[in-house]
Amino acid sequence: MPPAPLSGATRLVPILAHPVDHVRAPRFYNPAFAAAGLDWCLVPMGVPPRHLAGTIAQLAHVGNLQGLNITLPHKAAAHALCARVGPEARRTGVVNTMRLDPDGRWTGESFDGIGFVDAARAHGVLKLERPVALIGAGGAGTAIAFALIAAGVREIGIVDAEMARAERLVQSLCSFCPEVEAHTRAEGLGRAGLAINATPLGLHAGDPMPFDPALLRADAALFDIVAARDTELMAACAARGLPVVGGRPMIEHQIAVQIAFWRGGT
Repeated sequence: MPPAPLSGATRLVPILAHPVDHVRAPRFYNPAFAAAGLDWCLVPMGVPPRHLAGTIAQLAHVGNLQGLNITLPHKAAAHALCARVGPEARRTGVVNTMRLDPDGRWTGESFDGIGFVDAARAHGVLKLERPVALIGAGGAGTAIAFALIAAGVREIGIVDAEMARAERLVQSLCSFCPEVEAHTRAEGLGRAGLAINATPLGLHAGDPMPFDPALLRADAALFDIVAARDTELMAACAARGLPVVGGRPMIEHQIAVQIAFWRGGT
């Protein structure tokens, strides 16, 4: 079903990003809104980090605002602007979805993790008995890591350009689940059954690959959460015959729960 023409009755869902040029989310969300019979429209908005708090405060005055979608690099900062957060956001310290409640205060939740795990299961690349290698410990990577541990993964190796951030995530995961083997050891990629790119690398043609695909085992799989395009990393892994999943399924598997949240559900 094509999206309905915009009118004064249309409910707006801004997606806040910086930079904003890579955002392709309206291609996925607006048809999903239409299919659900909702006169809603997802609208990309470029918001530098220094203006995030002021922008969210002003958006609270927009009468036809349905909610907010939060993406790179705002997920941790947006968490701090919420008066209330759901259980996933409480565990992870990040939000990717916000709504303005009747009392005028923001409630936030993180659905990246559930979207990732459900998509990985649907595509047959999540093997709980195998180690996972996670590249990127930012907002999305954090949500994914916690969701993987909750799903039953018991070994996860984490790498980030800022290794102190990776170490902090490892500590948080071990506190959440003492039985998990979370680490930053270099051999993680070579042992993994599933490698995850949770970095922005690949959003634009010419970006360096986040890791050397030759390091992966012949029976490993790749899940690259970049949804804007098929990345060079995806092409290199596919050329090796590895199962490859891109970022779109992760979005598709979380839209329904985001819609329910924006409508006031828990």
